[in-house]
Amino acid sequence: MSNKKRTYITLFSSAGVGCYGFKLNGFECIATNELLDARLSIQKANHKCKYESGYIGGDITTEETHKKLFDEIDKWKTKEALSQVDVVFATPPCQGMSTANYKKTKDEQVRNSLVVQAIKLISQIQPKIFIFENVRAFMKTICTDTDGTDKPIKDSIYSNLADRYNIFYRVINFKDYGVPSSRPRTIVIGTSKEYVHLSPLSLFPSRHKEIKLREAIGDLASLEFGQKDATDYLHFARPFPKEQLDWIRHTKEGQSSFNQPIEYQPGHYDDNGNKVINKGAYMGNKYRRLVWDKVCSCIHTRNDVLSSQDTIHPTDNRVLSIRELMRVMTIPDSFHWTNYDDTITIANVDEYLKTNELNIRRCVGEAVPTQIMKNVAYKIKMALDNEETEQVTFFDSVKDLVIPGESIKVKTNDFKTLNDCLPQIAGLLADKTKVEIHCYDFSIDEMTAIKNLVQKWDWADFVKICHESKSNPSHSSYQLVLANGKLSKVTDVQLSLF
Repeated sequence: MSNKKRTYITLFSSAGVGCYGFKLNGFECIATNELLDARLSIQKANHKCKYESGYIGGDITTEETHKKLFDEIDKWKTKEALSQVDVVFATPPCQGMSTANYKKTKDEQVRNSLVVQAIKLISQIQPKIFIFENVRAFMKTICTDTDGTDKPIKDSIYSNLADRYNIFYRVINFKDYGVPSSRPRTIVIGTSKEYVHLSPLSLFPSRHKEIKLREAIGDLASLEFGQKDATDYLHFARPFPKEQLDWIRHTKEGQSSFNQPIEYQPGHYDDNGNKVINKGAYMGNKYRRLVWDKVCSCIHTRNDVLSSQDTIHPTDNRVLSIRELMRVMTIPDSFHWTNYDDTITIANVDEYLKTNELNIRRCVGEAVPTQIMKNVAYKIKMALDNEETEQVTFFDSVKDLVIPGESIKVKTNDFKTLNDCLPQIAGLLADKTKVEIHCYDFSIDEMTAIKNLVQKWDWADFVKICHESKSNPSHSSYQLVLANGKLSKVTDVQLSLF
């Protein structure tokens, strides 16, 4: 196993919450770009870059910013013997995320073209791996490409990068991957074709059972309006006007204040003393309590107000505290929001919160959960280390992988291995491709379990078990057929299993 330090660059990095997962896996950040100084200062507080010049603030569309970025890469080539950047990770802002984006304004399309800036930089930097993370509709959103034409972001990525990279993308919900929050997002991973054993399929985060809200924050102290936890300065109940307390204190788990009798609903009184309900604010999930025994709803940037979407604690009359938000977004306690976090106590916390609370909350709301990128970074490190030492790890029981045209055939005699690597095998499935998994010495119960897993995660439109032999009443040979999948086509890629 190689001891070489792995490197990465982040674009549109905000506070660096997601890419903190790379730091936790020993990666070194060559450079990070963020437009807002308040966000960049948080990255500095976490000592993200080795050199101060690696913190590049400013507009990524300018030649000045580009020069700073490539100057930093050159510095690493000189001082750190860098031969090639390992990873470029980009989370560009993207406006107008409707499937009917052609009706969006030209300004929105120009804004979306920040994605194209990232594509250009990836093409110039030529890292071993690139990653995009964005909203569900990311790949369908219209941008103005390098050739000046308006097209879906998916087409721009493939037309500019597919000649050099194997590219794969999925829309996943982070709640299925160890994050206690429902957060559907698009992840795009490209791996350089120079590295023949490196597959983007093997780098996606691993599935994890749902973590309910009670598991994530249930051990933290109950708080009333305005109360602070004496043992944790980030666990406090943001105060609100008394009338707003009246709006939520009768609300039950999973319900909105608008489900309550009129006297407890958000509103105001007119000159005649009649209650006027704030119906303009009603969207079904506003002034709504979260539920202990479900995953948390998606965390938004306006998590500081009761009227935002699903922000109210399951039982306490308040919004979630910063510590609770960090738990939900899998941000570890070691993460710093300022360079003086270690000096904060309950006695001097008020000034700290006055200065930093809203910025912290908004950074959390727009972040990639740390656990997601920590998982991906670990897989990248393992894959690259194995690649460079020529110790490419394949599961011995999965053999004879064949991709003849539109058909993929896999042979295995090990249930556990098949169960573990099934996401990667299914990931090879294209719209018109059939996957045949030939299973030897399997029980029908094991085959049924595999089939149910495929169906549960919607890896294929069609899945069928075919009996190949009955040599043993309890264990036989079967063929599991997957077809008409919804996943993107990946060709000329070996099945790397790490």
